[in-house]
Amino acid sequence: MSTTTPVIPTQTKVAIFGTASLAFCGILVETSMNVTFPTLMHQFHTTLATVQWVTTAYLLAVAATMVITAFIQQRFRWRTIINVGGAGFVLGGLLCTVAPQLWLLLFGRIIQAIGTGLALPLVFAQIMTQVPFTAQGRFTGTAGMLSALAPSLGPTYGGLVTQLLSWRLIFGITLPFGLIAWLITAKTIRQTQAPRSRPFPLCQFGLVVAALILLIFSVNNLSTHGLSLVFVWLPLLLAVLAVLTFTRSATRTTHPLINLAIFQQGNFTRALLIYFFIQFIQIGLTFLLPNFAQLALGKNALVSGLMLLAGSLCSAILSPLAGKLMDRRGIRRPFQIGSGFLLLATLSLAGLAQHLSVGLIIGLFVGLFVGFQIGFSCLFNNALTYGLQQLPPQLMGDGNALFNTLQQYSGSLGTAIMAVLITLGTRMAPSASSTMQTTLGTQIALWFSLIIIMIVAALALTTKPIANMADDQHQSRSSNH
Repeated sequence: MSTTTPVIPTQTKVAIFGTASLAFCGILVETSMNVTFPTLMHQFHTTLATVQWVTTAYLLAVAATMVITAFIQQRFRWRTIINVGGAGFVLGGLLCTVAPQLWLLLFGRIIQAIGTGLALPLVFAQIMTQVPFTAQGRFTGTAGMLSALAPSLGPTYGGLVTQLLSWRLIFGITLPFGLIAWLITAKTIRQTQAPRSRPFPLCQFGLVVAALILLIFSVNNLSTHGLSLVFVWLPLLLAVLAVLTFTRSATRTTHPLINLAIFQQGNFTRALLIYFFIQFIQIGLTFLLPNFAQLALGKNALVSGLMLLAGSLCSAILSPLAGKLMDRRGIRRPFQIGSGFLLLATLSLAGLAQHLSVGLIIGLFVGLFVGFQIGFSCLFNNALTYGLQQLPPQLMGDGNALFNTLQQYSGSLGTAIMAVLITLGTRMAPSASSTMQTTLGTQIALWFSLIIIMIVAALALTTKPIANMADDQHQSRSSNH
C-alpha cells in the first residue's frame, strides 16, 4: 500500500463530520430508549412486548428509508437530502419530547428515524466517492466511530438522563446538537455528479418494506403466541414470498431498487454478512443486559446504562485505529485480531451467565466487553469499507444502501429476538419467580449470541485480501467517482 498521505479538502472533512454527527444523534437516542422500557411500561401502563416497539419501529423506519438511498442519492441533490433528514430529526425529536401518549411517541420516533435513515448513508457515500482509496479505511473508521459509539453510549446516556431528569430530555438534549450538525452539513456538503432523473420502483420498495415488517412481526409474536400458524408462520412465509418476488422483479428491470449484481462479488456478500451479524449482537446486548439489570436485579436505569460505558469509550478510541490498520496491513490482520477478541469475550460472558450480577456484569464489561468492543472495532467498519471496495463505481450506491439498511434492520431484529429469548425463560419455568425467569432468558440469549459470533469468526477468518490491484488502480478507481 502507498504511504503517501492524500490531501483531502477541509470542506469535505467538515461535511463528513457534520453528517456523521447528525447520524450519531439519531442513533444515540435509538439505543438510549432501551433502558427506559421499565419506566415507559409503568407510565403508559403497558407490557415489554408493546414498549419494545419504541426501538423496533424506529429501526424498521430507518431500514425502510435506507433501502431507497441509492435511488435518492442519484435522483436528488445531497444538500436537499440532508435538509430533509435534519428537519425530520428535529421535528421527530420535538414530538417525542412532548408526547403524552405512547402512539405519539412512536410517531415521533418514526419521523426521526426517516431523518437518520437519510443522513447515515450520506456519510459513507461521501467517503467512498470523495476520499482517496488509501485513506478510506481511516475515514470510515473515524466517521463510523460516531455511529458505532452511539449504540454503546446510548444506554449510559439514557440511564443518566432518565434517572436524574426525565426520559423526555433524552430527545430534548440532543436536539440542539443535531440542529447544529444539520446546518453545518447543509453549508459544506457537495457532490461530484449531478442528479439524474429515473423512475422510482414503487412496487419493489413495497415488497422490501413488507418483508421487513412481516419478519419482525413474526419474531415479535413468538413471545406471546409461540409457534402460532397465523401469528408466526404465516407472516414468515409471506416475508419469504415478498423477498422472492422482489428478487424476480429486480433482476428483470433496468431500474431496480437495489442492483442485485452486487451479490456476484463473493467477498462483498461475506463482508455484508459479517457486518449484519456483528450489529445484530451489538444492539441485542445493549438491549439485553440493561433490561436484565433492571428486571432481574432491581437496579435503576442509571446503573443499567453505566454498565456499558467502558466499552463505549473503547469503541470510540479504537475504530479509527482499526481503520488505519486496514489501510496499512490489509483486511486479514484486523479481521484476525477482531475475531479472537469477539470469541473470547462472548464465550466468557456466556459461560458466566448463570452467575450474573451487577457487580460481575460491570467487572466483565470493564474487561470482557472492552474485549468485545476491540473485536467489534476491528471488524465492523472495516467490513463495510472492504465490502464496498469490491464493487465497481456504478454499484457503489447500491452496496452502500444495502450495508446501511441491514445495519439498522439487524439492530431491530436483534432487539426483537433478544426480547423473545428473555420471555422464553417464562415459558420454560412458569412456576419460578420473575427474577429467575428473566435470568434464565438472559442465559439463553447469551449462548445464542455466542453461536452468532462463531459464525462471524468463521466468515472473517476465511476472508481473502484484495489481490492483484496496484495502488495506481486504487487511486484511479476512487477518482472515477
